Formats: sequence, structure tokens, C-alpha cells
Amino acid sequence: MISNPLAPSRLAVENIGVAGFWLIPLLARNGVGGEALEELLDLTARGRLRPLVGAEYDLARARDAHEDLLGRRTKGTLVLRP
Repeated sequence: MISNPLAPSRLAVENIGVAGFWLIPLLARNGVGGEALEELLDLTARGRLRPLVGAEYDLARARDAHEDLLGRRTKGTLVLRP
């Protein structure tokens, strides 16, 4: 896996944040995730755990969606419709 270091001071100075989650490394570790992860996957498969859709935009309004995201005017997941 390639990793690029990011200086925390740059995040503060530029008022930006980094968020993300990659499931593959978690699954590769023995005993990590375990029952809790199995429960999350089961709930998702049964449709009992769904993402919170905060807003939907036509693809032609992708710029608006991005501006709303950057302006912190959104909650949940943004969906772009073709």
C-alpha cells in the first residue's frame, strides 16, 4: 500500500480535514472487527442499516453539490443522479 504523509499543521492552516475508511486492511488483520463487523455486514445485507441520504442532485448540478459540501450545508451522503 502506498501512503503519502500529511502534516497535521497543513490541515489546521488550510482549515481542511481528511476522513475515510478502507475495509480491506481491517479484514486482513486476524481478530480485528470480528463480531461487530459481522453484525454490521448482516444488518446492511438485510436492509436494516442504510446510509443517511442528506440530499440528491441531478448530475448537471454536481457543482452545486460540491459547493454545498464544501460550505458544510449538508448532512449525510450526497447522491448524484445521472
